[in-house]
Amino acid sequence: MVAFQITPNIILYQQKRFRGKINIQRPKAPHYFRALVNKFMVPFYPPPNEGKKLEELCHKAINAGKRKELGEIANPYQKIIAREVRNWFDNSKLVAICHQNSMTMEEVFELRVPLKRANMYYKQYSRKIMKLALSDSPYAATLPLYKASHGVVFGSDTNITDLQKIIKKFPQIILLAGILEGQVLSRDDFLRYGKMDLTTSRMQLVQLLQNAGGNNLNQQLTHHQSTLVARLKQIGTNETTSGENEESVPV
Repeated sequence: MVAFQITPNIILYQQKRFRGKINIQRPKAPHYFRALVNKFMVPFYPPPNEGKKLEELCHKAINAGKRKELGEIANPYQKIIAREVRNWFDNSKLVAICHQNSMTMEEVFELRVPLKRANMYYKQYSRKIMKLALSDSPYAATLPLYKASHGVVFGSDTNITDLQKIIKKFPQIILLAGILEGQVLSRDDFLRYGKMDLTTSRMQLVQLLQNAGGNNLNQQLTHHQSTLVARLKQIGTNETTSGENEESVPV
């Protein structure tokens, strides 16, 4: 007996685009009714965003630009605070510019207490107020230091030693630069210049000049001027004497 095996029918499918390829460069004209609908759907008014750039269509960028324009305009209160900041800079003998890391208000208060006992004041102002106060001043070189979180110490005395001791107790405060006697100094120059005893330094300079020139330092410095004055006086005396002799001789 012969067994018959049913073989399954395998159907092959092949996708083919209807009526050949689509010509993208020269597309076929649409059907009459479709062309009529397309013509009817064409707007009769110009699009409002025609010719605008991408950043002009972004509402976030537009709102950010408006906020920036409003932020550049200083209100009267900010001008008053800016004048106060400028007064602090002009009338303080010591100005220390510091970077402030994250600190709580309690820690800031603990910092201000020892500074107040040393006749120093820790102030914090916004970047905009610092720009208003120092833009047209001798301290304009310090403006890049106020971009991040900062604090400024104003002192009535040039007591750098106490300032350095107090700041060491607060690692969140980092000294960046300083101003002494109207001169903007770097951190190292600020600390070195503040610890100098100017009176002793002047005495040492005078003593060094005296030892270098001897006891007659003033005479050596004015030697050429004194010689010139003596020669001119001698020439003037000789001319006067010769003129008197010529008048006494009879003609």
